[in-house]
Amino acid sequence: MVEDDVRELFGETSDHFGHKILALEIADDHVHLFVQCDPKHSPADLARQFKSYSGKHLLERYPEIRESYFWGGGFWKVGYYVGTTGAVSEEVVERYTEETEHALE
Repeated sequence: MVEDDVRELFGETSDHFGHKILALEIADDHVHLFVQCDPKHSPADLARQFKSYSGKHLLERYPEIRESYFWGGGFWKVGYYVGTTGAVSEEVVERYTEETEHALE
């Protein structure tokens, strides 16, 4: 299942770069990832690390996804959203990540 593979690949990415995944929620059309990392990694670095490694392996494992949905393009969209937790506690972010309705209505 793609969701299980995303979890596995994000875990491998996290381990490789020394990040710690605090929360991960996967919806049909997006992912919420709450990660702790060394400040030497910029948000752009994090997005690239997680998206490039997982996207490459997902398209290798599921070539029908590329053929059916992406017409030869990549797995992830180009953009991403980044927020920091300086103004709120880790628990608030984890609760948001776990409780927010993620599916499209």
